[in-house]
Amino acid sequence: MEAENPASKRPRNKYDAAFRVEAVRRVSQDGQAATRVAQTLGMSEALLGRWVRAASRPAGSEALEQENKHLRAQLTRAEMKRDILKKR
Repeated sequence: MEAENPASKRPRNKYDAAFRVEAVRRVSQDGQAATRVAQTLGMSEALLGRWVRAASRPAGSEALEQENKHLRAQLTRAEMKRDILKKR
């Protein structure tokens, strides 16, 4: 018998862009505590924290992260090929 995960039954909230911008603005510009903003808006403090961190990153950093991920995957494949060729 499988134990049910109570978190899986909780519906996920979807927040539109305007809601996100307003929540981040309250923390970043108005100086309100993230805990209080999250409680007021009825959302997770951890989620709000991720939004604030993402908003504070430089604009091009997401593209760089994607490129780094792609390059790491390429490197892993090249290392695997090298290891296979070494065994021959």
